Amino acid sequence: MYLFSLKSFTSMSNYARLNARNRYASDIITRDIRSATAVTSATAEKLVLRLGGADLTYNYDENAGTLTRSYLEEDEVLLDGVKSLSFSLYQRPANGAAYEEFSVATATNAKLVGFQWECSRKVYGTEKNSQSLQAAIVKLRNK
Repeated sequence: MYLFSLKSFTSMSNYARLNARNRYASDIITRDIRSATAVTSATAEKLVLRLGGADLTYNYDENAGTLTRSYLEEDEVLLDGVKSLSFSLYQRPANGAAYEEFSVATATNAKLVGFQWECSRKVYGTEKNSQSLQAAIVKLRNK
């Protein structure tokens, strides 16, 4: 009973830390996208935004399983244990378009930025408490 309880409490603590880290990263990325004046470049693993006259970069390192935010010579690892991550760009919805129907965009005409990732942590050597963040699409307000 003791071992079962210990494993259960460890799993719950792990899940809470994972959830808090995902929420923090999502809040930071959303704030930065809304504050950006433009998308400089974007791939599925890397997003470069123009913010305050300088470039802000989000870079996903698949081998390390990390998402890093780089701005003004400072790097911050927002997420670790990332299994998959992707960024996508969309244009402003066309007149008469259905709800949430967005055309794919390039860096020059992007008005919306989408992101999604999946993180997991290990408990006792097995993957447990995997969590996928629902896809988010955020509008560049200053463009």
